Amino acid sequence: MLPDIRGVDFHCHVDLHRDPPALIAACEKERILTLAVTTTPKAWPQNRKWTAASQYVYSAVGLHPELVGERRDEIGLLEEYIGESRLVGEIGLDGSPQHQSSWEVQVDVFVRALRRAQEFGGRVVSIHSRRAADEVISLIAKHTTRDRVLPVLHWFSGSQSAANKAVAYGYHFSINQRMLEHKAGISLVRRLPQDRLMTETDSPFTSQEGRPAVPSDARATVHKLAFVLSADERELHETVLKNTENVLRFAGLAD
Repeated sequence: MLPDIRGVDFHCHVDLHRDPPALIAACEKERILTLAVTTTPKAWPQNRKWTAASQYVYSAVGLHPELVGERRDEIGLLEEYIGESRLVGEIGLDGSPQHQSSWEVQVDVFVRALRRAQEFGGRVVSIHSRRAADEVISLIAKHTTRDRVLPVLHWFSGSQSAANKAVAYGYHFSINQRMLEHKAGISLVRRLPQDRLMTETDSPFTSQEGRPAVPSDARATVHKLAFVLSADERELHETVLKNTENVLRFAGLAD
């Protein structure tokens, strides 16, 4: 693991910021280990170029479930790039009413991505599961094995029962501050094993102090998470780093 990592943002849309290279440079300066997810596979080659020289920012290839209805023709490209990238995201399912019309396409794309990750092995996958947690967990269990694919449930808002299944299957969870702002989220996070927790921002789709969040804000999430869990903040920071190292080691990206 890199020395002196000061924070972990394991789900950030770097390419949707106004100045991605500047954001990456800030991550380097502030030593924030960041997973730069993409919403379409066409965006991944540029993300890979931006992050190629970075020690702290890793690019992931994805196809967001909210976009698959209009970008289904990119699934072949996603499958191709999963062969090149050990980090995959953002993929998954979205059961929100406004996305019901694309549900069948979402399932098709998600299954194909999971199968491709399983085929290559050593893939870490950052997964969207809003209003679809049970279906997401079922499909992961059906199409992958824990020795070849490691799922990280991003901004998880499913039931405690679904969370328990995910824990039993060996999944990790990336936690952002929005999850810690309501009783249901706090109750769920308190029941998750600490050795499965990482932090994220989902920037720029979250805010901090009235501005779009940035990866360094993940440090504030550790502070708030420590309060919620009644844990020592320094020890929790070390736990998040260790968990992240284990995840990257699974992908062959850490010693």
